[in-house]
Amino acid sequence: MSTMEFVGAGASGGRSAGAGGAGSVAIRDDAADHASRRWRSVWRLHFYSGIFAAPILVMFALTGLVILYTQPIHDFLQGDLRTVSAQGAPRTYAAQERAVERAYPKAAISSVTVPKDDTHSTEFDLDNGQAVFVNPYTLKVLGTTDPGGGIVGLANRLHGFLNNDTATVRLPSFATLFDDGPVMREFVVGDMVLEVFTCWAMLLVVSGLSLWWPRKSRAQGGRVKHGVVKPRLGAKGRAKWRDLHAIPGMFAAVGTLFVLVTGLFWSSYWAATYNAVAEKVTPAHPVEQPNSALATLGDVDRFEHNINWNAGSTTIPASKDAGIDPTDLPARASIDTIVQAAKVEGMKPGYTVAYPIDSADDAGNPVFGSFAIVNSWPRKTSEAKAVYVDQFSAKTLAVDKQYGYGGTAVVSDTLVSTHMGTEFGVFDRILMTLVCVTVIWSVISAIVMYGKRRRSGLGFPRRPVDVKVANGMLAIAAVLAIVYPLWGVTAIIVLLLDRFFVRKVAPLRRTFGQR
Repeated sequence: MSTMEFVGAGASGGRSAGAGGAGSVAIRDDAADHASRRWRSVWRLHFYSGIFAAPILVMFALTGLVILYTQPIHDFLQGDLRTVSAQGAPRTYAAQERAVERAYPKAAISSVTVPKDDTHSTEFDLDNGQAVFVNPYTLKVLGTTDPGGGIVGLANRLHGFLNNDTATVRLPSFATLFDDGPVMREFVVGDMVLEVFTCWAMLLVVSGLSLWWPRKSRAQGGRVKHGVVKPRLGAKGRAKWRDLHAIPGMFAAVGTLFVLVTGLFWSSYWAATYNAVAEKVTPAHPVEQPNSALATLGDVDRFEHNINWNAGSTTIPASKDAGIDPTDLPARASIDTIVQAAKVEGMKPGYTVAYPIDSADDAGNPVFGSFAIVNSWPRKTSEAKAVYVDQFSAKTLAVDKQYGYGGTAVVSDTLVSTHMGTEFGVFDRILMTLVCVTVIWSVISAIVMYGKRRRSGLGFPRRPVDVKVANGMLAIAAVLAIVYPLWGVTAIIVLLLDRFFVRKVAPLRRTFGQR
């Protein structure tokens, strides 16, 4: 006799004391069955979210660790290029510049990154895409490297757009509701894929917390089960591995959700709408830039010492003292003069000086760019700063403190800097490291658990006859779908495939635990 049949029999037998007692037991059994079906439904959601999200989470964690420790990795793998021994006073930057020009006469210097301390070399970027390193004490050209190459470059590309930013697609953007841009916009496919799977990872973490949340057992007299905050290391089999999987994941859940949510500030689809809304709520107040040139900070960016994460469209002002006659120009200020200006403006050691980009306006008149001095990113939000210096007079044209961020953008930038492990120094880096390591462990332990508990074949968890999902979980999924519409589309596709394809094909129905 089923539970519902048992409840029906009890109800039809009148309200005697005995029947009432039996009815109470039946009600409790029905409630327990309802809770069990709800738990199994959340478990299936957690399992399938893990299938979607686990590979991406491991990739994020591994590449995130590389990005967190970019400097020591560079110093270890490229120490012959990047590190030097202090030998008295360094030579002038102009002398270092000439050494590069002699070594690479067919290329032009586009930027220079000053050493962060007296044990690092000076980096000059060339317009052919190479980075040249110079010993500032001996003027020896140490060699070149590809700024976007190596393990660090690969990690950045995978972390940002799955190592392919050429495949794009045109889609309608919700950002058009808040800005003046077109409805149809170009988006990077790899970036969109990461955005979707990031949202599945959020659902994975939330459903995991729901499964971990302590439930009371009548068999234990109403006491909370073991394995909540302390793993049962003495247990065998699945119980021990469940604790080794769930408890570290629970402790790292907030951090994992944090890095997932803040990582989406880089996404091309969702972030476009977010930034448009943020600009409406708290508009930015950029500095007044004289005679806006055609160049932007994005034009002078180099992969490994990026400009600020969201400042690519910031316009670089034109030099004022050039006049309009290109045949009678004053000499360009020396790089040492520009470096001195950077010191006066309090720029952080390790900053980059982008050389001027000269061009012409729509009427064909020459436009002479300025030196753009930027605190290399990542850095603390309080250190977000760019200084623009006239290329002829070396006068400061503008100081762009925090790029004129509005209040919402300041909060976003602080969250992003925390994500990068720079906002709170060593503590921040340790915290992000623990999150990355815990994510990797969670996936490893999940694979072990799957191997121990799976049924024959693929062994996907069975679907309850009557699916019961907690209202809270449904609300979370609905909010995710609204806030992140790309994920909402994929969720609908998955539900439609389950309803009209998986359940109709017998082998698939058995594989996916359908009845």
